[in-house]
Amino acid sequence: MKKSKLSYRAEIDGLRAIAVVSVILYHAQMVLFGRDWFEGGFIGVDIFFVISGYLITRIILSELESKGSFSFFNFYQRRARRILPMLFLVIFVSVPYAWQNLLPSDFVEYAESILASLFFSSNFFFYFSTTEYDADSALLKPFLHTWSLGVEEQFYLVFPILAIVAFKYFRNYFLTILVGLSLLSLQFSELMEVRNAELNFYLPFSRFWEFVVGSMLAYRELYYKSSNNGFASKSLPIFGLYLIAYSILFFDAKTPHPSFHTLIPIIGVALIIGFASKDELVGKVLGSKPFVWIGLISYSAYLWHFPIFAFSRMGSSEPTNSDKLEWIIVTFVFSVISYWLVEKPFRRTFSKRNFTIVLIASIFSVSIFSLYVIKSDGVATLGRLGFNVNLISTITRPSEFFDKSGANSCDRDVLKIKGLDWCELGQSKAENIDVVVLGDSHSRSSTVTLNKLLIERELKGLYFGTSGCPPLIDLYSIRRFPHPSPQSLLCQNYVKATLEMAKQRFIKSVLLIARWDYYVDGSDSGNWNRVTSQNFSELDKSKARDEYAKAVLRTFRLFSSEGIDLYVLLQVPHQNINSKRIFEELMTKGSADKRRQFLKAERQKFLKLSEHNKRQLIANSAWKALLNEETVGGKLVLIDPTEVFCDDGVCSIFDDETSFYFDDDHASTLGFERLENLISEAMFGD
Repeated sequence: MKKSKLSYRAEIDGLRAIAVVSVILYHAQMVLFGRDWFEGGFIGVDIFFVISGYLITRIILSELESKGSFSFFNFYQRRARRILPMLFLVIFVSVPYAWQNLLPSDFVEYAESILASLFFSSNFFFYFSTTEYDADSALLKPFLHTWSLGVEEQFYLVFPILAIVAFKYFRNYFLTILVGLSLLSLQFSELMEVRNAELNFYLPFSRFWEFVVGSMLAYRELYYKSSNNGFASKSLPIFGLYLIAYSILFFDAKTPHPSFHTLIPIIGVALIIGFASKDELVGKVLGSKPFVWIGLISYSAYLWHFPIFAFSRMGSSEPTNSDKLEWIIVTFVFSVISYWLVEKPFRRTFSKRNFTIVLIASIFSVSIFSLYVIKSDGVATLGRLGFNVNLISTITRPSEFFDKSGANSCDRDVLKIKGLDWCELGQSKAENIDVVVLGDSHSRSSTVTLNKLLIERELKGLYFGTSGCPPLIDLYSIRRFPHPSPQSLLCQNYVKATLEMAKQRFIKSVLLIARWDYYVDGSDSGNWNRVTSQNFSELDKSKARDEYAKAVLRTFRLFSSEGIDLYVLLQVPHQNINSKRIFEELMTKGSADKRRQFLKAERQKFLKLSEHNKRQLIANSAWKALLNEETVGGKLVLIDPTEVFCDDGVCSIFDDETSFYFDDDHASTLGFERLENLISEAMFGD
């Protein structure tokens, strides 16, 4: 084997340019001719991963060959100089915006996220705090994009040790080891995509194979004679560029990722790195000054764009393409300035002593600030946001208003029944269970109210709720065929455990709470969370609706036959505007009069009762059809929240005291508090 000399490759910076531009356009969500053309732009991060694997392996192997050793200290110092100064700059600049714009609960999450980014654990933090990366709510988290830094740095912690051991002791099998690990990681990502797509997105081992592809390219370059001439250097990079372009333009949120599908852009990147020549078309284009220039500032641009986009979205309920273009321009202006004033000097001219002092001071100040925000519950004072509590009565209880889970009582007691973890509500001394509550994310805010009702009556309850959970017997939510979602499988475990407890006369009644129309019509964005029974086959919407109706009937009959009373909370009205967005916009209004005018105008956008009834027609009809069915056991009672939420043909988001919602369709803890009398009368007759 022949060792090659390392040299600068301008086309690598060109690839960085493609990667960062695709990510920025993906997060901008610009719609042209009725379509977002960059829904697959998320693969830009995967391009970065391949490049990182390629570069780190070149460094490690070249040092081992030339010096016989590898300096971990120097390597991680270079990484710190590369990563941390820009990260701290973006954090420091973002703090005033966060202070002025973020509500208490969001401010706490912001503080937690910057702490996680400092310790390169953002990927795990956001997995546990963010349901889906591409959800609208995720776009308002200023440091969500740092998940990729977490994955990359976790790779950098493990791979150098692995590479050195393999190179020193198993040199003849070095490439074989890389190939084996890559295949294991790829297979792992495919399996995890089926079982838990959200976790798969953030796991470092699901991405490990992408880095290793870059490592194999570096090994080939260093130890094998290059064949980058003729057909290979002319044609293969063009095909690689095509694969990348195809992925950016035609991948979307429904594309399993990372998975076997991700091989398409990764092969494209590999063909360019492996075969591009500065003397041929692709090498010339990617190595041209515009591409190289964007590539040089790509890290700065990546760090800047998401906070700029997130804070800008907070001040605009419906940003236009012009708005988004302005965000992009601001991103690149900030990137150029910070590259020359911060990123480049810290990497090359700053002394070790000065760098260490700045680093320690920055870590200390960010940590103290973050801990203060967390400890103070998001600096939960109206003064921080400029509110006058006497003028803006709708924000008098911000922490409760934005309590998404409502699970403070649920978290109190968790017990195992039928081998499953249940949250315990009400009185815990009772032997039998009076009420079992099952539901999806729409049920979470109910626990405070339900716990109160049960305690008052000295009753005992069990609760289980998770997102994407249709709480009906043998009904599964299917997001990517042919596999049911992990949440749906877990949901069925609890539904069937409840039925088993009913057969054993261990429970008396069941309360179901869910976003019913989602399982028959999907979301407003067009994403249809399709449902089916046990065959897990592809279904069109009409067949899925039929499956839903059958599951409703099946659930009622099985529980009724066991003497169980079934209570169903029909869906809370799904508003056309986001409650949280209203109050975020409210914060931008200066005077009390302007705030009053704004709130008055927003009231005109409330959902009409007729629109709500139309939207819920199919989902509710399945339940209402059973009201007249003769039973020999338990009864069916439907609880209609429109009695509380809607008046004079309009369904309100808030009244003079508080908000019923924490977004456009989830009732807040205080929203369920308003339903207390309605639920009490339906379930307990008082």
